[in-house]
Amino acid sequence: MSTPVTPVKNVLDTLVRSLQPVATVRPGGVLVDATIEPLPSTVEITEMVKGAVDMTFITKDVRFAGSGPEKPSLTPADLGPQVITGGQPLGGVAVPPGVNGLLGQLAGSIPMLSKTQVPVQVEVVWSVEDENGNPLAETQWDIVKGVPDNEGGTPKIKGTDITVAFKPVVEELTTTNPVPAPARRQLRARIKLTVQGTPPVTAESPPELPPVPVLIPTLLIPKLIAAFRHDEFQPKAGDDDGFVFLMVPGHSPLRSLDQLKTTLATLQETLTTLKSFADLAAFLLKLDSLVSGVTASTYFAFAGADGVPVLNDITVIQNDLLTNDIELEDEISSMIFIGPPGRVVHWFCEDDYSTENGDFSLKVGGQMFTVIRNLASAGTPVTDPPGMATVHHTPDSGDETFNDYVSSVRFE
Repeated sequence: MSTPVTPVKNVLDTLVRSLQPVATVRPGGVLVDATIEPLPSTVEITEMVKGAVDMTFITKDVRFAGSGPEKPSLTPADLGPQVITGGQPLGGVAVPPGVNGLLGQLAGSIPMLSKTQVPVQVEVVWSVEDENGNPLAETQWDIVKGVPDNEGGTPKIKGTDITVAFKPVVEELTTTNPVPAPARRQLRARIKLTVQGTPPVTAESPPELPPVPVLIPTLLIPKLIAAFRHDEFQPKAGDDDGFVFLMVPGHSPLRSLDQLKTTLATLQETLTTLKSFADLAAFLLKLDSLVSGVTASTYFAFAGADGVPVLNDITVIQNDLLTNDIELEDEISSMIFIGPPGRVVHWFCEDDYSTENGDFSLKVGGQMFTVIRNLASAGTPVTDPPGMATVHHTPDSGDETFNDYVSSVRFE
């Protein structure tokens, strides 16, 4: 039977205190891999064991038949009359024939040290926290790799190697705040080591094990209105070519279609890793529609301004001398509006933002997009998501729609 030199519990306590949680933020900043280093699979146990000792030796204090050494295994067959002829005679008696000698054997055990690698089971439970150490709302993160654990009522993650998707904070892309401060999050690990036995021996990480800080970059979304000539963002309707009018506010860093396309492509790539969040997945779909509509359009106009007081001043399709050019005024039938929640764009049926002949506003909610597929609906324009348009003054267009009946626009 063996006895550990250091109790297994003490060995595990020492080992668990040497383990550290480590987190790595993937490119893009929203996916975080976390693990434990070093991650043990075995633990070394030093035990005191009994080492067998068999020190057989033979000397002669009897009379042997021969003078040579005997076998070390002292079995009855080896000690028969053919080997031992008798004992030593008493004094005063004539010495009988034979060889004088001693016969003896020593066997036993001595304590010895033995080192053994014993399998160790590692269990890790991760808590997801805000910068103050409070549980982060479950809507703000999602498990990519790991096992959900709701023990105790607070959602956690089980696994020695996990991947967490963090929902980024959304802000508007502006020239005044090009690199906003990242959101601070943290992962806290609770480690448990177990060596199986009767009973099993366990050790847990100390409560003061510090959390791993994680910095999540802010998701910058441009405030952008994309207005299309035809309904459903079509690039062509019959023989009429379509166009897209793109407007960003004056504080936006975007000043060309190429810059806008690059920004939208980067945004699409980031959102692809965040599709487990329903609102961001829906936003990605609308962003895809926007990019497709812009890409499909042969003609476009771009404005980096807080408003355009006279849409008729912007020519989109330049025709020949015998055909009228196509300006923006009274030519818009669908639109997509994106931006952080709370942004508003205001459309007017008269120049210079006059409400005389009708006007409506369009806002962006928590889904960060609002779509009007067709302005040719009487009353309030139908939006996706619903209820994002407000008619301030009914248009005097005859059919009471805003289809092909806007003359100026501005961001609120």
